[in-house]
Amino acid sequence: MKSIRRFSSVTLAVALSLVVAVFAGALLRKSETASAQAPAAEQPSSQGRVEYSSSNSPSLGRELKFAVQLPPSYDKDAKRRYPVLYFLHGMNGSEREFERRGVAAAVDRLREEGKIGELIIVAPDGGNSFYLNAKNGVRYEDAIVEDLIPHIEKTYRATGTPAARAIQGISMGGFGALMIALKHPEMFSSVTTHSAALFVELPDTSGSDRRAQFFSRMIGNLFGSPPDEEFFRANNPIHLAETNAAAIKKSRLKIYFDVGDKDRYGFQASNQVMDERLKKAGIQHKFNLFPGDHGWEYMISVADHSYGFLWETFKANGKP
Repeated sequence: MKSIRRFSSVTLAVALSLVVAVFAGALLRKSETASAQAPAAEQPSSQGRVEYSSSNSPSLGRELKFAVQLPPSYDKDAKRRYPVLYFLHGMNGSEREFERRGVAAAVDRLREEGKIGELIIVAPDGGNSFYLNAKNGVRYEDAIVEDLIPHIEKTYRATGTPAARAIQGISMGGFGALMIALKHPEMFSSVTTHSAALFVELPDTSGSDRRAQFFSRMIGNLFGSPPDEEFFRANNPIHLAETNAAAIKKSRLKIYFDVGDKDRYGFQASNQVMDERLKKAGIQHKFNLFPGDHGWEYMISVADHSYGFLWETFKANGKP
């Protein structure tokens, strides 16, 4: 009888242990399920928000589309104002290239790395305009300077001063950014470009191949047909560096530009001429010839240089 009682006691103890284990396991699984279903704690975003809009442009006689990247704190700090960068895309592009080509993501990365702070970036749709007031009557320079900038500073919480305003461009947009900044140096703290499509002289349109035909149509629209040499010079950044040197130096506009040493369009040569003309005119600037080709991939590979430059300019002006 004693052995039976001992066996029963052992059996009861094992059974109780199994019940406790099963119950504890059930509680653990319930806790894990509840944890999985519970919403994760909201993490502060370090990414900007890109949105698309348009504004009325009397200079163009129509709406001007643009993308705008708002910084991470924009929706959280309703009293804060931000410096603004105007970004000009290249040929055959639109306002969507800024996000589509990875520039917006590169800006987020640079901010996460602490190389830049928070700013608003506006990327207008420039068509194939070179952003100038063309001979055919299409006025993109005025659309940027007279229409878009006032609209942005009225609609968004921009600081709204030249010290907190910059302009940047790639390829055709590089031409446009330099042209606008050198014509209106009092409006911007800095101009930065990558692979700027600069021309020392009017491109040759005498050939019969597709490239020559394209240049012929483009130049006819922009500079007249036949091309107006004086008009070309008046809108050419390389010549503006000489003709508007006094105003550029007085404004203390900061100038940065770079180009790839294997630029497939040969713009490394004209960018080097730009460097020489600025030196000759006594205009302080920074020029880099980096390894690389032409375009978006090249720009992103060296973007830390231009964005670091413009951000340091903002900081020096006390406008971060």
